[in-house]
Amino acid sequence: MLKRALCILGAVAVLAGCGDDEPAAPADAGAPPAAGRFDAERAFEDLVAQVEIGPRPAGSEAGRRTAELIADRLRDAGIADVSIQEPHLNVVGTIPGSEAGAIVVGAHHDTKDDAGEDFQGANDGASGVAVVLELARALGPEVDGPSIHLALFDAEEARGERPFTEDGTRGSRQYVDYAGRGVQGAPPLDEIRAMVLFDLVGDCDLEIPLEQNSDPELYALFADAARELGDSGSAAPFEGETGGILDDHIPFREAGIPAVDLIDFEYGPGGSPGAWWHTPEDNLEKVCPESLDAVGEPAVAAIERLR
Repeated sequence: MLKRALCILGAVAVLAGCGDDEPAAPADAGAPPAAGRFDAERAFEDLVAQVEIGPRPAGSEAGRRTAELIADRLRDAGIADVSIQEPHLNVVGTIPGSEAGAIVVGAHHDTKDDAGEDFQGANDGASGVAVVLELARALGPEVDGPSIHLALFDAEEARGERPFTEDGTRGSRQYVDYAGRGVQGAPPLDEIRAMVLFDLVGDCDLEIPLEQNSDPELYALFADAARELGDSGSAAPFEGETGGILDDHIPFREAGIPAVDLIDFEYGPGGSPGAWWHTPEDNLEKVCPESLDAVGEPAVAAIERLR
């Protein structure tokens, strides 16, 4: 994920043509969201299960075990059409909807390949996967609205010292390519109305600002849902802004799909990306179930409002 720090000028130039995309329209707000649908303790168990596998870089046996674990958890949740794409092991599944269209909800499951044998990747990227798995349980087995397509991406991390702009997001780019061809479990590209990405959302000191490469209207859905939850204990700090981050939402933006990256890219002291990022300090002591809840609970309501 050397992603990512500030907007890289070349990436900004690529994305400039996407600025006029129309975001997926929110459904009528209706009643305020009800707290308690997102089980943070169960999500944290999913996080721990990934960490117990050890480092999980793309192309490794541990990476395949992780993909199989995620697929099993999705099947246990009653998710339809669960499969693992090849060659990059994106785990995909569908929550059927009552309306036409598709919403992609994703996270990446691989870890940096050169962060050491003690690297756990508890936050990057087990936390995002844990949130998506629990969202699958909370939202499924059917939704009132467009179908939800779950995508747990492999090969997000750049290998070794290769630039992220050249070697990162390999799994999500594969997914978008397959969506363009309607193969290997990806919905047709022209049916995807929005993409929601969760990354680095387990930090005990959680903040989720608006990331500059994200669609502001999509972000506002999550911020509004968090505010509506109010004193329930599930309101994440969805406020402020941060610089552009290169992540798995970028291939969708480049394809003209409105996307939002819900990410806390200040992990540990020292400013973005933080001293714990891509180090053995990214461990179970630095992540909290309360943070998973703070982003997951509003996400249940916000995703249901996407149309």
